[in-house]
Amino acid sequence: MSNYKARPLLKVAILCVAVSLLSFFAGANFGKSSPKISEEDINNLVAAAISEQHEMEPLKPILDVLKIIENKYFRDVDTEKLIEGAIRGMVASLEDPYSVFMNESEFRDFITALNGAFGGVGIVVGADENTGEIIVLAPIEGTPAYKAGILPRDVIVKVNDVDLAGKSLDDAVRLLRGEPGTQVTVYVKRADEHEPLKYQLTRDDIRLSTVSHEVFEDDIGYIRISTFDARTYSEFKSTLEDLENKGIKALILDLRNNPGGSIYDSVLIADELLGEGLIVYTEDRHGNRLEEFISDEDKISVPLVVLINENSASAAEIVAGAVQDHKAGLLVGTKTFGKGSVQEVHPFENKSGMKLTIASYYMPSGRCIDGIGVEPDAEVELDEGTNLYNVPRDKDYQLIKALEILKSHP
Repeated sequence: MSNYKARPLLKVAILCVAVSLLSFFAGANFGKSSPKISEEDINNLVAAAISEQHEMEPLKPILDVLKIIENKYFRDVDTEKLIEGAIRGMVASLEDPYSVFMNESEFRDFITALNGAFGGVGIVVGADENTGEIIVLAPIEGTPAYKAGILPRDVIVKVNDVDLAGKSLDDAVRLLRGEPGTQVTVYVKRADEHEPLKYQLTRDDIRLSTVSHEVFEDDIGYIRISTFDARTYSEFKSTLEDLENKGIKALILDLRNNPGGSIYDSVLIADELLGEGLIVYTEDRHGNRLEEFISDEDKISVPLVVLINENSASAAEIVAGAVQDHKAGLLVGTKTFGKGSVQEVHPFENKSGMKLTIASYYMPSGRCIDGIGVEPDAEVELDEGTNLYNVPRDKDYQLIKALEILKSHP
């Protein structure tokens, strides 16, 4: 029925556009010697009008619904809110947990978080691609969530009184974040618990220091990166220089429980570890290569081991995968998370924004690890039930293995 009605409307619109264009030419040259308009010009104008109307035709039902609601709904409505809801629904229909529309306040919080500071409880979250459940990828060290005992792989089922079933990843983030000093109740489902666990948390000002380091015996340097944000590379660079000045003879890079973040910072760090060559490249759905990142010939001059586990994701996997493909070091631990998609941020004039998955990224060897992960060169498990964020040194078999490898290196 709607198609039947749309056709005559389209014809009328095209005719009106064509007539208006002809009137414009006639009016613009009134009283002057009018240039001759060829039949080809007219045909081109009409063709352009038809093309534009054809492109707009699929949007007509949206405008129809908007007009009906504005005219007939039994309460007053906010048109801007209706339009925002339509946009959210459009993005949500992609069924991609990493693509989301954000209004002005949400987008501002998102950009703030990218810069390494936000008000919240200190949980890095992701969405299970099979179930849609909101899962904890990493509690950030020293934050309210970390201190309370929330663990990786916990499933967040409710925040305050809001059930997260059917909610998007960014819905969950918005509920968890808030002004420092305010309270939030988080309910999580844990694999070995029958009932959800309840955590009453006080939000704090979460300021991320993403790089930490120390020196082990035999002059083995250790750098841990908790996540990648806009300051991570500069922190890593100064830390690496400090360790090199101390005369380290080997390096352990710990990317365990690192949920990712800024791809650009991750490739800058990879550039410090590799020789000259490809670090990573991205392709769109048509197989077109969008970006590729190349490292220069400069690299660290000491043996390298990279620690990974099932919570190492995204940008962390780029670094680990590039090291493995270049044979620039050995990977020790367990298989990584397997997030190999790229999101692009689009700001809009009204200060809202959208994060959209636009591509997959590929390792130098051409492999895509999305949904697969990166396998370690030496697989080392921790004891069952070990808190991955608080592993006793004498039980950290992955770190122990890394030290053994580097101590035996000629």
